[in-house]
Amino acid sequence: MVKSINPKFWSPRIPEIQWVGMYCLILISWLVLFLFGIYQSHHPVNFFDFDDLIGSLISPHYHHLDFMFLFGMWGIMALAMMLPSFVPTLRVYEDLRSTGSGSREGFWVLTLGYVTVWLIYAIFMTVIQIYLISLNILPDAMGDLNIYPIVILFLLAGIYQLSNFKDRCLTYCRNPLLIFLARGEVGLTGEFYSGIRFAAWCLGCCFFLMALCLITGLMNIAWMGLLT
Repeated sequence: MVKSINPKFWSPRIPEIQWVGMYCLILISWLVLFLFGIYQSHHPVNFFDFDDLIGSLISPHYHHLDFMFLFGMWGIMALAMMLPSFVPTLRVYEDLRSTGSGSREGFWVLTLGYVTVWLIYAIFMTVIQIYLISLNILPDAMGDLNIYPIVILFLLAGIYQLSNFKDRCLTYCRNPLLIFLARGEVGLTGEFYSGIRFAAWCLGCCFFLMALCLITGLMNIAWMGLLT
């Protein structure tokens, strides 16, 4: 006879299961990035040759104009880089939930709102990349880089880091409680919109840094690790 699970035993462990799921999602995202980097290599990679393996991961990958392929790369890159920075926000949410503000389902609904914004950003960057390649500003698989747009983008990214708007975005990113306290909606709808707001502020912080992947190359594990 199968014994029923004691709710008192199971319920306190639900938050732990949520965290296991979140960390697994982050690890899977980085694993897919790793496999993408290997797949994108211009030559067969010898997994037993450390130099060859590392070289394939840190080399820039620009490649073809296939929309879905590029969107997949931008999307998984955004998840791998930005989900770790969302973990502190989820911890604050769990603390609030322990006081009665929030729900178990809200953990994932909040995450869904956050991820939605970054997937929209991935679509935007995919379109921009295809357009710049069509203008020969960015290379395709084996093309040469145009140095002038690169210099301009780096200068803009550097100037933006010193802007007041960047500081404002960073304030909300570092203090997620400010957004939770200011939210007007309640229930799961409120959690979804809160996730969107968090992602919008994070996007304001990281837009130019993420855009530099157009230059350093998608699936450049070294650059993404540095940004993360």
